[in-house]
Amino acid sequence: MKWIVFYVACMIISGTVNTITTKMQFTTISIDKDGNPEPFSKPWFATLNMLVAMFLVGIVDKAVRTCRPADKLAPDGEYQALPAEGGKAAVPYLTKVYMVAVPAFFDLLATAFCCIGMLYIPASVWQMLKGGSIIFCGIGSVLFLKRKLYAFHWVGLFFCVAGLCTVGMSSVLGNSSQPNAGDSGDLFFGMALVMAGQVVQAGQLIAEEYLMKDVDLPAMQIVGWEGFWGTLMMLICVYPFLWMIPGSDHGHLEDIVDTFTMIGNSTQLFWLVMLYLCSCGSFNASGIAVTGALSATHRMMMDASRTSVIWCFGLTVHYYINPDSPYGEAWTSYSYLQLVGFTILVAGQAMYGEILKIPGVYYPPAALDTRTFASPASLHSPMGLPRAPEPGQ
Repeated sequence: MKWIVFYVACMIISGTVNTITTKMQFTTISIDKDGNPEPFSKPWFATLNMLVAMFLVGIVDKAVRTCRPADKLAPDGEYQALPAEGGKAAVPYLTKVYMVAVPAFFDLLATAFCCIGMLYIPASVWQMLKGGSIIFCGIGSVLFLKRKLYAFHWVGLFFCVAGLCTVGMSSVLGNSSQPNAGDSGDLFFGMALVMAGQVVQAGQLIAEEYLMKDVDLPAMQIVGWEGFWGTLMMLICVYPFLWMIPGSDHGHLEDIVDTFTMIGNSTQLFWLVMLYLCSCGSFNASGIAVTGALSATHRMMMDASRTSVIWCFGLTVHYYINPDSPYGEAWTSYSYLQLVGFTILVAGQAMYGEILKIPGVYYPPAALDTRTFASPASLHSPMGLPRAPEPGQ
């Protein structure tokens, strides 16, 4: 029992640190390659950072398994193929690894959308909106995988939609009520990007369901291989593309040379990046432990609690440390509405995951397809199949 409490605490703390350090990176001022001070607005680097953290988790897992006594390993080690079933040929380990590249691409794209969106909205609102992936994944499972959702699923999804709309509306109204408020159009744009990220995240889950039915890799290996493929895609495809496309970052969409120059010129920024790598790895590992000890549904509800921690952090910074700090968040007359929206969203997730039962509604006995996932970083799809966490997010 004490280990479960430890894993849950690690998951909540490291997940909170992930979001806060990402937001802090985007608002940290450093000297660019032209010698000018500017904020570190590098969302694609944040995506790369997340993927590298996942890859490091796989390296650590490999090192642990290598050092483990031989009598503790499976007879054929990690490279055993699935046994043939129903006349199907066994799936070699290398084929499974190649298959992980497909959801890795979706993971990369979803994280990039969310990181860009974070540039425009508060961290607490960003975290709340990421709960929307459950909506798109539920609908996608019906449209593309022909899954059946029961009445309690649809009621839960309705509450999630209502909660997200309330959170978004409260954020816009609260922003417009501030004397030094930013552009509401930027706020809408940021929220739209985060929701687009949730749509892609749902596509990742559906791709895993469709392509990875025969992939029985342990969760830690899936995390590592998704990180490997995602990092490779970033270095070989994405960054050259970002360099060639004209943009506001020194003539590029995102300048990788300027990115590392700014990190080298700021000790604070360097340690924020290092802290994120450590917290992201810890979040993935502790999340796997929580899911194994309890369930993905329990993990979803516990992960939702870090939104409250992030919100409290922003309020503390604003009212007790520095009201002008970009890391803080003011309490407005519409913050109560945001709190109501967050409560509705969590209630909808609990209904979908059968934690909160609705009286008079039919529940199938021992339904295997009613398991849900923690957005954005879960280990199971709504169908109960293993998946790699996103993390960092």
